[in-house]
Amino acid sequence: MMYKITLLFMVATYACLGLVEGYRPSYRAAVYEHALFQPTHFRTVSRSQALRDMKKNLDIYAEQTRIASSQNVDIIVFPEDGIYGLNFNRDTIKPYLEDIPDPTEITWNPCNQSEYTNGVEVQITLSCMARNNGIYIVANMGDKKVCDADSICPDDGQRQYNTDVVFDPQGNLVARYHKQHLYFEAQFDTPSTVERVTFDTPFGKFGIITCFDILFKSPAVDLVEDLGVKNVIFPTAWMDSLPLLSAIQFHSAFAKLFKVNLLAANLHFPLFNFHGSGIYSPRRTEAYYYNDGLFSPGKLLIADVKSSPTHYRRHQVVPDTHGFRGGNSLGASFVHGQDTAEVNTQSRRNGGHYNTASRNGIISHQLADQASGVHLNNDLGPLTHRSIRNRIHNHAHLHRVNRHMVENGWATIMADNDNYQYLPLTEPKAKVKICQNEVCCYLDYQKQNTSNDELYALGVFDGLHQIEGLSWYTQVCVLLKCEFTDIASCGQPTKIAAGHFEYLKLWGTFTTEYVFPEVLVSDDGKLRLEHEHWKYLHNRIEFVNRGKESPLLSATLYGRHYDRDNSTVSNSV
Repeated sequence: MMYKITLLFMVATYACLGLVEGYRPSYRAAVYEHALFQPTHFRTVSRSQALRDMKKNLDIYAEQTRIASSQNVDIIVFPEDGIYGLNFNRDTIKPYLEDIPDPTEITWNPCNQSEYTNGVEVQITLSCMARNNGIYIVANMGDKKVCDADSICPDDGQRQYNTDVVFDPQGNLVARYHKQHLYFEAQFDTPSTVERVTFDTPFGKFGIITCFDILFKSPAVDLVEDLGVKNVIFPTAWMDSLPLLSAIQFHSAFAKLFKVNLLAANLHFPLFNFHGSGIYSPRRTEAYYYNDGLFSPGKLLIADVKSSPTHYRRHQVVPDTHGFRGGNSLGASFVHGQDTAEVNTQSRRNGGHYNTASRNGIISHQLADQASGVHLNNDLGPLTHRSIRNRIHNHAHLHRVNRHMVENGWATIMADNDNYQYLPLTEPKAKVKICQNEVCCYLDYQKQNTSNDELYALGVFDGLHQIEGLSWYTQVCVLLKCEFTDIASCGQPTKIAAGHFEYLKLWGTFTTEYVFPEVLVSDDGKLRLEHEHWKYLHNRIEFVNRGKESPLLSATLYGRHYDRDNSTVSNSV
């Protein structure tokens, strides 16, 4: 009997350590937010010129890999588009592409190649980088495949894929993933079938997704639910989209909801709001970086991570609606104080156009979910002749990039027409409710400070989110700080807040089980994550002030109804 008890204790102990599956209990991870070199010749160049362009970024990769290796990092992740940059078309990307073999079909170690080197130079560089530093390397590059005779083929005779590659510490290619959900990437093709790619390491099983993939069920959710992945690799070129989808905001929420580790490496290109990387775990953020200064640097993040975070379990929470009144499609009531009067719907933003309607203080308008403005970083270090010359060069370089990208629509692709409804929080303490279609949002709150200079609001949306032909179905409850004191500005991007709450409880009634809990605070105009004193339950966020929290920008329950992504449900109420 004692032997059996001892054996059971050992098995339980190993299970807690993640050793039953044969993995180490923890590993050291690194993600690099890369301030990329962006080519300025927006035309088709030779392969040799493309290699020179890519070498500038790969040299930075090599240096960061050496630093990571010197600190005993096991795996390092680089961002999407980090090797060749942004804003290509189908022809101009061609010299930057390579034919990447499928590691499930052949064994491929480019660093060992002595003869076959033409056309695989980037793979050789990455492979040798991994082998020379004894580290797993994840990078993003372009793959090209000549069409089969029987396949439906593009006019140029080849398929081109946005591709993640993984090299092990010996330099072997162990994983290749073709991005499924493209985001305005005319240079690439969508794979005919969704790839669910995983790879094993001594410290855990990893899955791979890229950027826009994270918003959809396949392959992101499938990797976790069907394949049991607990560590997700996430190269991305993510444009911050306030108030709901900044990089650090949504990526940390993904780790919370699915109880996984997410290694998110983003580009650092603040001119177009590409920034925000992190190593996210279910219970906390291990490390993250957010810096929107125009000439701010990239950054290497390193953190120790448990190989097997607690297995997630979603459960329904029966909402407590006691004390809340109202609740039809435009219903909202205050428990404390009178219903607010009708408000002015004229936006302070010049040229702003809103589809507005008000009833009992509720405003319905089009949410401006777009990238926030560029902020110059005034802390640029000591001025020297060399630094001044470099800054002049950088200004000229970014001006050329900026002009070309604006001409090609990058500045406007984040705009959308979601019909959010907002209820202003004018009382210092209240229980309020607002509903739209099938979703009702409840908020129980008490403000710590009441100021006429700021307006917070409770918002709701239940419908198909649409951007330039792309769409996904969302159900959202959000408490946010409005840009101005005019309710028509609620939902406009802002990074400035001064408001504090003594407590708040936000929850909603959703018809999807996939609800991402997001909290974003403001630190002198910089986005920050806040975890201490916040509780995240299914469909619920709770907070009690302990006196050290930063001003709240937003607390959001961002629901994804994957089954309705192809629906034609109207957003109108």
